[in-house]
Amino acid sequence: MSRPKAEPAASPQHLMTIDEAAAYLNVPHRWVAEAVRTQRIRCTRIGKHVRFRPEHLEELISAGEQSVSAPPSGSVVPLHRRTGGRSLL
Repeated sequence: MSRPKAEPAASPQHLMTIDEAAAYLNVPHRWVAEAVRTQRIRCTRIGKHVRFRPEHLEELISAGEQSVSAPPSGSVVPLHRRTGGRSLL
């Protein structure tokens, strides 16, 4: 009679591989690997394996966000403006 295989304990946080992190970020695998090598992205090392928590990737996304600001009033150039007798349109 064989023993049933032990199932891994359910993890509240899935650790992602480099390929999974690249898919999550929609970037090439090599970009993530380089970011790990140059320490531009947080990761968890388990032996020689590199893994990512969702929070690691969300930190990277948040750090790259750029705010949107309205242009100062009066700085918008109308599309119908003419330059040198020729229309910009």
